[in-house]
Amino acid sequence: MTIFELSILFSSIAGLCMVIGGMLLIYKGAIVLSSTDATQALSIEWKEYFILNTQAPGIAFFLVGLLFSWMAIFSSKPDPIEPISIRGTIPNISEPITITAIPTKWIIHSGSNGVVNGRIYPDIEVITLVISAPGYKPEYIPHKISELKDRTITLKNKINLVKSISPIISRNKNIKKSNSDLTPINITPSFGASK
Repeated sequence: MTIFELSILFSSIAGLCMVIGGMLLIYKGAIVLSSTDATQALSIEWKEYFILNTQAPGIAFFLVGLLFSWMAIFSSKPDPIEPISIRGTIPNISEPITITAIPTKWIIHSGSNGVVNGRIYPDIEVITLVISAPGYKPEYIPHKISELKDRTITLKNKINLVKSISPIISRNKNIKKSNSDLTPINITPSFGASK
């Protein structure tokens, strides 16, 4: 566990102990929830933004416990994942283009006996865009996420995908006429019919 996770765990345990401890003290009679006179009132003030006055000091146990629990719940909420936008134009390609985003490679080597014992730290700093289209060689373009403006990748440089397969060209001289009389394609077939 990290220090952050431990602090969340301890603050939630502290909040739970404060609430349960307050209930036990009320049960034992050490603190009471009945109101007292104004001279024994509990007053909490924080920078003139938060002021709490109560004539039942036992409430403070519950409030402090709930404050610890609320802080633990609020701190444990994960950060939202922000999307990365990709914008640009790839000219002279009529086929559909596919862009695949790949994070940095993390390599773990094994020993000579096949045992793998390693660790990776998946902190994505560089993302590589693989731009491809059917019949073209893919092009790899790395981008540093820290250098992106508004988390947007703009394809500024002209991307020229290189053809890897030449197109099939039809040659009419290879098509020969048939000498036999063929039945039209749109008539009802006679095979399999009862006679």
